[in-house]
Amino acid sequence: MHSSIKKFDLDFFLKAFIIVILWATPPLVSKMWVGTKGVFPGLYFGFLRYIFGFFSLFIIIGLRKKLVNLKQLLKENFKPILFCSAWLVLMIIGQNFSILYILGASSSVLLNFNPVLIYLCAPLLFTDEKYTIKKTLGFVLSTFGIIIVFLASLETSTVITIDFTIGYVLGFLSGVAWAGYSLSLKQHFQESQSQEVTALNLLIAAIVLLVFSMITESPPTIENYNLESIWGIVLIGVGAAAVAFTLYLQLVQKYGATRAGNIQFLIPLVSLFFALIFLAEFSIFTLVGGIFCAIGVAMVNYEKSERGLEVATRTLLRVES
Repeated sequence: MHSSIKKFDLDFFLKAFIIVILWATPPLVSKMWVGTKGVFPGLYFGFLRYIFGFFSLFIIIGLRKKLVNLKQLLKENFKPILFCSAWLVLMIIGQNFSILYILGASSSVLLNFNPVLIYLCAPLLFTDEKYTIKKTLGFVLSTFGIIIVFLASLETSTVITIDFTIGYVLGFLSGVAWAGYSLSLKQHFQESQSQEVTALNLLIAAIVLLVFSMITESPPTIENYNLESIWGIVLIGVGAAAVAFTLYLQLVQKYGATRAGNIQFLIPLVSLFFALIFLAEFSIFTLVGGIFCAIGVAMVNYEKSERGLEVATRTLLRVES
């Protein structure tokens, strides 16, 4: 019976694997099209990412003939959706503007440091999220690993300037925003349909980003919409937003915010692995840090579920009676 109630299972593994792969791409894509080439303004690029994600989910929900659920969900949960969307807006501001000052890999590490914040806050907010010795040790190991990866991603020749500091503050802001988003999903949408919730969060956040972009940014020219840039937008819109956000909400609902957020420790490592493939960048420190992250993630995900044991025990007692 103990093996059947371990928190790690095939469903978690497959969804986590897809999420990690998809979420490893936005920092690289954003660095290329917002930072390095400057093809799209940061807020506008965030709008494109979210609106592509929304429309892909809208089509899926329409094919399921569940569009009426969107209207009902928005009517009943407007304030929570607005609250969650605000976190998504802050995440885009932090990520897409931090890459103007620092490496995409550094921005990725700062964003995906948020599992520490989730682990510290979740047990204070939810009764089913608990501190344990094994989880704490896992998070300490992962945190140590992420720090090593972060140090490996630092620009070795960079002198600390005001721009450099702003870049890292914005990168950390993106991590805080994602932690807030994760905890807000857990609090407000534990029982809601994941596709509908994600679609509405993306839509509201996209509208807000578009308004801010129209006020503060110059729109890109038509020449900027080439095949390569459109492919990048589709990749992080449909894949990293629609698919990954939906799967992430499902993990939060089923496994809790702490365990779902923990998988993000692996994302910077995968991002840097992609950098190795496409940019021929490699660091032994990154590899060592990634090993610590993987061990820590495994420790948390193999933690036995006391809640699951209680449920199984109660079920068994009912059957015997």
